[in-house]
Parts: sequence; C-alpha cells; structure tokens
Amino acid sequence: FEWPGKSVEVKATTSTRGRVHRINGLDQLAPPENGELFFFSLRLREEGGASNTLPGLVASCRTLLEADAEALSGFESALVQAGYSPAHEEEYAKLKLRIVDEGLYRVEENFPRLTQTGFAGGIPSGVERVEYEINLAGFEHLRVAAKPEESVFE
Repeated sequence: FEWPGKSVEVKATTSTRGRVHRINGLDQLAPPENGELFFFSLRLREEGGASNTLPGLVASCRTLLEADAEALSGFESALVQAGYSPAHEEEYAKLKLRIVDEGLYRVEENFPRLTQTGFAGGIPSGVERVEYEINLAGFEHLRVAAKPEESVFE
C-alpha cells in the first residue's frame, strides 16, 4: 500500500514459531524512493470457531471502499490478479482464522531484510530469484503500533 510519504508492506503468517514471514525478492523491502517504509505483520491461526473468513474479509473491504470507486476498482482488480473467484466463496469460507498477533513496524537499517544494495559487488551472476524468511522476534523496538487502531499515519 502506498500514499505520499509512506508505504506499507503487508504480510500474514500461520507460523507457530512466531512472527516469521516469507519475503519474495530483494525489492520487496527496499526503501521507497521518497518517504518511509512500514511492515504490517499479521499472525493467524486456523480455528473452527473463529469468525474471520476470506469471503468475510473481502466483503468488509468492499464495504470500506464503496465510497471510492477508483479504490474499489483497484481492489477488485487485485482480487482477480490474486486468483480470487466468487465462484469458490463457499470453499474459501471453510477456512476460519483467528488473529493471534498483529503489529506495524518501521523498516529501518536494522530491520531484518535483504536488498540489492546489501550486496557490495552486486547480486552474484546467475542468481535470478531470492526468497527468504524474516523473524520479527527481537525487533520490538521497531514496532510502532500493536493494532490498526493505533494509527501512526494521521
């Protein structure tokens, strides 16, 4: 998510080891050209009695975006690109998730990440793709909000 002066990378995990997230590529946590980068971590657990389902969350997002036709259109396009299909909503609804932990982190120099600039001689020849995992345990000093309601973007 991006807006003037701020960008947020959002990741969810079901890891039982803690706030462990898969990062897809060296550019995913690269600093934006202008402004600050934040990382939103969402840790989930599959639970039969939980109230969060993918169709429910999609419906909530649509409701939040309905006043902004451009934003709603962008959201719908992103759903299609991600492979979301209303035809499968009944199947999607079988997976019920409970939010275990969430937090917003400021991505600074000591945030756990790999970027292209971190390789002194550049990316080694022949390396085409880099995927890695980060663990946010021990990085509480970079946590700026524990819940979305604690917005730092006002």
